[in-house]
Amino acid sequence: MKIQLLAFVFAMAIAPAGALADCKKPASDGVDWTGCTKKLLMLHSVNIKDAKLAGSNLTSTDLSGATLDGANLDGADLTYTSLKGASLKGVSLVKTAGNRTVMAGADLTGAIMQAIELFRADFTKANLTNANLSRASLPRADFTGASLESANFVKSDVIRSEFAGANLTNADMSYTILARASFKDATLSSADWSNAYLFRTMLAGVDLAGVKGLTTQQVSIACGDADTKLPQGVEAPSPWPCQNSDDSD
Repeated sequence: MKIQLLAFVFAMAIAPAGALADCKKPASDGVDWTGCTKKLLMLHSVNIKDAKLAGSNLTSTDLSGATLDGANLDGADLTYTSLKGASLKGVSLVKTAGNRTVMAGADLTGAIMQAIELFRADFTKANLTNANLSRASLPRADFTGASLESANFVKSDVIRSEFAGANLTNADMSYTILARASFKDATLSSADWSNAYLFRTMLAGVDLAGVKGLTTQQVSIACGDADTKLPQGVEAPSPWPCQNSDDSD
């Protein structure tokens, strides 16, 4: 009997993380779908707070308007997943990946999104206040009109991303790759851009006067104009790069 018990304990110890998940269980608060395949499902406005979704495959699943506060989606596949208008407060999305994920209008307040990898993600008008996006890979993301107050982008890659009209007050973008990103009409008061990489970053007409850590060397490779406002002591290049040139490549 002892041998059988020890064998069972050993089997549980080496079982994969999702082995105890009930993939057939219906959606509910705290549901455990760890490692489950949940593709192409219609879960609009479902309530699954504190759900365990780590390593799950949610490709093309509709979770728009859903409530997932406190859920764990670490390492999940969010390719073409719709979380439009969803409540995702305090969720964990560490090393989550996907292509063209939609989070427009979603509430991601305090979300943990470290090392997330989303290509062409839609965050338009989303709330990412106090979200942790450090070391994230978010090329060509759309943050138009998003609330990014006190968000942490340290050492992230947001190349060619759109921040038009976004609120980045107190956001930490130090060591962030901002190459070819656009900040038209963005609010950047007290944002930290120390050592951020600004190759052809679109800063025409942008008010950078309150940005911390910005240097003349950084802006020398960015794309500004006569209406770009710089912090005291930071000098604009003459002429600004990109003027009278084709920057579509």
